[in-house]
Amino acid sequence: MVDKLAKKSQRSGLKLVAFQLLLVLIIALVLTVFSSAKSGYSALAGGITFWLPNLIFVLMAFAHAGARQTKKVVRGFYAGEAIKLLLTVLLFVVFLKYGSLSLIAFYISFSLLVVSQWLSPFFFYNNDGIKHV
Repeated sequence: MVDKLAKKSQRSGLKLVAFQLLLVLIIALVLTVFSSAKSGYSALAGGITFWLPNLIFVLMAFAHAGARQTKKVVRGFYAGEAIKLLLTVLLFVVFLKYGSLSLIAFYISFSLLVVSQWLSPFFFYNNDGIKHV
């Protein structure tokens, strides 16, 4: 069961994941309109390769919170990160081996999502002077 503190953290993580999904859709739309449908599909595949594992990590890592649940918090982070890494590799293999992709669009989308993760503290700045993700 997810407690109130964990829900607050999970909600913050889900804001970032929602922002990243919007970013993926915008990149795919722009590339579809200005390049080709193949580029749009490739950008979507590249974005999903980053976004889906990140979503699973957020759900697992922020499922528990508090001093009494330290072991569950640590276990959630480790399990979430392990699943995120394995799923990312799996999606890379599936999309690159079986998909007919524009590699440039695929890697641009994936890379922009990685950068969005790094820059997220600048986008999610709260009015109380504390940065929240």
